[in-house]
Amino acid sequence: MQNNLRELWSLFDFVFPGKLGTLPTFMEHFAIPITRGGYANASPIEVQTAYKCACILRDTIKQYLIRRIKSEQNVVLQLPTKNEQVLFCRLTKTQKHIYKEYLKSQQCDDILHGGTQVFVGLINLRKICNHPDLFTDWTQYRAEYDENPDEVAQYGYIKRSGKMIVLEYLLKIWFKQKNRCLLFTQSKQMLNILEAFLNKYQYSYLKMDGTTSIASRQGLVEQFNTVISLSAYI
Repeated sequence: MQNNLRELWSLFDFVFPGKLGTLPTFMEHFAIPITRGGYANASPIEVQTAYKCACILRDTIKQYLIRRIKSEQNVVLQLPTKNEQVLFCRLTKTQKHIYKEYLKSQQCDDILHGGTQVFVGLINLRKICNHPDLFTDWTQYRAEYDENPDEVAQYGYIKRSGKMIVLEYLLKIWFKQKNRCLLFTQSKQMLNILEAFLNKYQYSYLKMDGTTSIASRQGLVEQFNTVISLSAYI
């Protein structure tokens, strides 16, 4: 099930007709208020209304949903134990400067005084940490030391992002080991930066984002699973 309230209504109306009312009624009393409350510019009243609507909807459908946790799935699928390694990536000099400047900005001041939602600030800080080009005008940067001016002027330049520098190093190792990997991002913009990076180093890859049709998704997954040489699935 996708993160879509209209789809939730469709599935529920199929198995329990009428439980959530008609679609127009559901959209008016649940879907629209909940969606509006999630916007960055939502008012306190809209946020509170969205929360109340979400709680009512949750209580209404909770007893009809079966939730499976990962430990239960592993018993059935007999998956190998997950080995999780968390890597901390240092910010580059550029990222540190932009990060500190943003913390002193008027927008951060508005957040601290309740004039702007915290979520807005978190999104901007995440952009800076992923790649500063997502947040600032990258054409202003100049080459330093042995950097290539043409590369520095490019959108998504690797050495401006600590995460990209680490990823570049890891992919070289995985390539030698003939491994495949999955790369996930929380935004399409960052996905585009990763795609340009993979093209530059001539890694074979498959890409899936929100614009990928449902009909073609399973084919992409099967194609990725049959590849024996290193590739990246983003």
